[in-house]
Amino acid sequence: MKTSRRRFLTRSAALAGLSTLARPALASAGDRKFLFVFNFGGWDTTRVLAPLFDNPVVSMEDDAAPATAGGLLYVDHPERPAVRRFFETWHDQCLMLHGLLVPSVAHANCKRLMMTGRSAGNGPDWPAILAAGGALDIPLPNLVLSGPSYPGDLAEKVSRVGFGGQLEALLSGDLVGWSDVPVSTTDPSVASLEAGYLRQQATRMSAASASATRKAQLDAYGLAAQRAGVLRAVRDEVPWALAGAFTDQLQLAVELLTQGLSRVVTVESDAFWDTHDLNDVYQSWYWEDLFDALDALMGTLWATPGDTTASLAEETVVVVLSEMGRAPQLNASQGKDHWPYTSALLIGPGLTTDRVVGGYDSLYYGQTVDPASGELSDSGAPLDVQALGALLLAAGDVDPGDWTDDAPLLEGLLG
Repeated sequence: MKTSRRRFLTRSAALAGLSTLARPALASAGDRKFLFVFNFGGWDTTRVLAPLFDNPVVSMEDDAAPATAGGLLYVDHPERPAVRRFFETWHDQCLMLHGLLVPSVAHANCKRLMMTGRSAGNGPDWPAILAAGGALDIPLPNLVLSGPSYPGDLAEKVSRVGFGGQLEALLSGDLVGWSDVPVSTTDPSVASLEAGYLRQQATRMSAASASATRKAQLDAYGLAAQRAGVLRAVRDEVPWALAGAFTDQLQLAVELLTQGLSRVVTVESDAFWDTHDLNDVYQSWYWEDLFDALDALMGTLWATPGDTTASLAEETVVVVLSEMGRAPQLNASQGKDHWPYTSALLIGPGLTTDRVVGGYDSLYYGQTVDPASGELSDSGAPLDVQALGALLLAAGDVDPGDWTDDAPLLEGLLG
């Protein structure tokens, strides 16, 4: 472990309180955890991830310069020291994907496309599918602290904390007091007996049921009751109050992954990246804040013991993305409008890292890649939202063929 990875300990006193509670066992030692970091509004990748200084159709930023860290190329700027610090420290764990096609320029459509590979329908998103492929006894398989979520028919795998602390209030019983109609509460000891009796009844009725649908409902109830019991047992050990600001949510995400309460956590940054005006001013601020938070997150992951490895960083894939990119040229308001090609940053195990895959052509369209090697190829496959999903599912030991529409698996990107 790099010495610099430990410096986060001095920046976050909250690490001293990381819980040592027993964790529910994972289904297998190979299960990976995932943390999705969503950036809503459409980021301008040419301000950090894509140094396209030689592309005549792209308006690059004043005072910016191309920079290299290991096998990565990025955009350096004197007002973004956190970006430089991040890549100098963590480049060996990063995979950049460029020219990622999101076939829409509408925010709602692009969010669904990026997270599910589809613009319509009720298909579940990548976090829900990955959560469903994990351990059955994890109480909150996919916990959404903030950001988009499309659970589809995997809704039982997905939970939200709630902007008003609803999940915490539900676990503590305080939610009863939120009702406009007075509701009497049950003594905790009696409630525990009731819960045990109902679980037994559900198990008995499920075994005797002749209806597959009824059996599935009863089994789901029994599993939900079991998960609720685990959550009630640890509710005082989880800092639910951190489910507020972006950086606090990242700390909470680490806590949930550490305790084995979730396999997948989704978080959205505080920024609104839709910069139709003053693109360079706002994007610079947003990128700097994002990478400052990511640098701290990686320090936390490396300082936190994993289930089967020395650190949680060796078990967790961090997926950093936005639903779209921004146009190559500034508009009359010095902003940039919507663009259907973007980039993504993947950090962590199971991937071939310290490399850049894909690219942008002379018109700022995405280029195709050879699925076997990840190298640019005129006869290769497009890097699109389906290909991204297939890669993430494969990295999480989920068969992409069950969930994507014949998308080529970019096997050359799997570590």
